[in-house]
Amino acid sequence: MGLSIGATNLTAVAVGRTSLTRPAQVGVPGRELTDFVDRVGDPVAILAPDGSSHRPETLLVEALRAMLPGVGGASQLGVTHPVHWRPAAIDALRAALATAPELAGAALVDDASAAATALADHPGLPTRGAIAVCDFGGSGTSITFVDAANGYRPIGPVVRHLELSGAMVDQALLRRVLADLPDSATGAAGTSALGSLSRLRDQCRAAKERLSDVVATALQVDLPTHRAEVRLTRDELDAQLRAPLAEFVLVLRDAMQRNAIRPGDLAAVASAGGGARIPVITTTLSEHLGIPVITAPYPALSAAIGGGLTAVARAGGDAVTAVATAAPVLAAPAVPASSPPQLAWSQDTGAIAEPVPYAGPVHDPRPEVRFSADDASESVAAVFVPWYRRPHVLLGLGAAVVLAAAVTAVVLLQHADDTPAPNLDSTSTTAVPASPETSAPAPAPQTPAQTGTVAPPPPATQAPQPASEAPPPATQAPEPASEAPAPSSTEAPPPPPQTQTPPPAIPTIPTIPPIPTIPGLPPFIPQPGQLVSP
Repeated sequence: MGLSIGATNLTAVAVGRTSLTRPAQVGVPGRELTDFVDRVGDPVAILAPDGSSHRPETLLVEALRAMLPGVGGASQLGVTHPVHWRPAAIDALRAALATAPELAGAALVDDASAAATALADHPGLPTRGAIAVCDFGGSGTSITFVDAANGYRPIGPVVRHLELSGAMVDQALLRRVLADLPDSATGAAGTSALGSLSRLRDQCRAAKERLSDVVATALQVDLPTHRAEVRLTRDELDAQLRAPLAEFVLVLRDAMQRNAIRPGDLAAVASAGGGARIPVITTTLSEHLGIPVITAPYPALSAAIGGGLTAVARAGGDAVTAVATAAPVLAAPAVPASSPPQLAWSQDTGAIAEPVPYAGPVHDPRPEVRFSADDASESVAAVFVPWYRRPHVLLGLGAAVVLAAAVTAVVLLQHADDTPAPNLDSTSTTAVPASPETSAPAPAPQTPAQTGTVAPPPPATQAPQPASEAPPPATQAPEPASEAPAPSSTEAPPPPPQTQTPPPAIPTIPTIPPIPTIPGLPPFIPQPGQLVSP
């Protein structure tokens, strides 16, 4: 048997037999004591209407004892407490259970581990990874991460979220119902109005539970000044839960980050508690997390069932599993042979039937398939050719090399043609003008002689012009003495126009040809730049 402690309800389950759920209260009708579950471990006692004071844990134990006759006795008993309780509250409950003979030997376990144990038994949980156990209770929602591979032991601290609870949903539905009523119905004051609103809130709680199974329901509004029937639908319930559920998903993701649980490590969500029956809770979690949301057909009983299974496991399982004597194995009777045994295939002498000729339809042979050149070219993948290996690039490079060689040959031939060749048949003296200078005139001797300068030619591309005319023959008689002889002068021709030509890489100095001997002069060859005296 398992007993589950909730802030709103207490549940007792005889595993495999029956269950019982009661509000968390004790006393006679009209004089009930409530709100003692959340005060377990509080040193301040609760004052009863008759003036007596009681410890909260003592009232809780009395409420649990009152439920035992409704489900029958059991030798193994497990009690589950809220997972978010402080250690002081757990110790106070354990001490109070020891004072009750019926509950003295009960196994005490938190409801998150108990719910995981129950869901692992049915319908089943993953055996690896982290599992988020979400208990949607009446006063809040608890988030506990357990390790599936380590016996569903808790991972990290418990997260308590108070903004999503059964009481909050009941209050939202109550406001929704009152919004449809006239102002005169809600304007009454006094004790009678408070009692009517309390009863209307209980009806909203019942309507919420019915909307988990049906899509619409009705409730009776019985106020001092107004009586009516109000219809509620599941869509209206979902609208009241949409914003709190979105906030809960954010809280769940934040808890995963603080416990170093990656989204891929979360294997499933195990939902328990009365709120887990609401369909929109399951669909919202599955949509936002993208993992299975596993719950039992009656999630409010999961903690109590898990408490009973835990008690059986701690006791050794003698009450559930017994050793049965195995049935004797009997040999099958021998079957008499109705026919002689058949021989092996190598000893079989049966006649072999002749092969039967094929009598089926005759199909035409497969038509010949031919592929065109276009298809073959399309199927061949284009091969990338480097630019320096392409034909037009190679042809261009070859043409450039040939053109460069031709230009070089033309330049060399033109330079060779510009070199002056020696004139051996000429009897005149050739002077290459190096500068526009002229020689001074000299007095005419008895035998006139030619006076001039010979300089090396500059690196010019044009042939030099003749310096002067040939002198008169030496046999000519001079003029009479009365007349002054005309001085012999050598006029230099004007310099030719200079042409701008690029100098060759290596200038070539032409060889000066030998000067022919003039009749009447000794065979003397002047050097360049040397004056010849008469």
